[in-house]
Amino acid sequence: MKSLEYLKSISNPTKLRLISLLLNGELCVCELEEITLIKQVNISKNLISLKESGIVEVRREKQRGFYSLTNDFKSNSNLILHIKDLVSVEKILINDFKEYQKHEEVKDDNIYVCHAFRNEAKLW
Repeated sequence: MKSLEYLKSISNPTKLRLISLLLNGELCVCELEEITLIKQVNISKNLISLKESGIVEVRREKQRGFYSLTNDFKSNSNLILHIKDLVSVEKILINDFKEYQKHEEVKDDNIYVCHAFRNEAKLW
């Protein structure tokens, strides 16, 4: 039954986009915003809903939250495989993954490189 709850929770295209990116690992809201070009407020609203559904969890570091998929959600292998299949055929998910790859290429030693982080780094 947990699979049905998860499917209901990710039926929204924005949520599916966020989950497909989080399959690759932990990301902060500003990274998701840069990759997807979805407004921060919409990303945050959808992440809160996904957190309430037990799909994502958040790790806090100073004022920034880093989101990842829960182990419980990741243990649903059939659903994860289906989402991965969608990433290879759905145009918007393909584009998001390409943007994610570009984003990852500029990371240095796992330092987050979203605009917010770069602006903070300039102050140091």
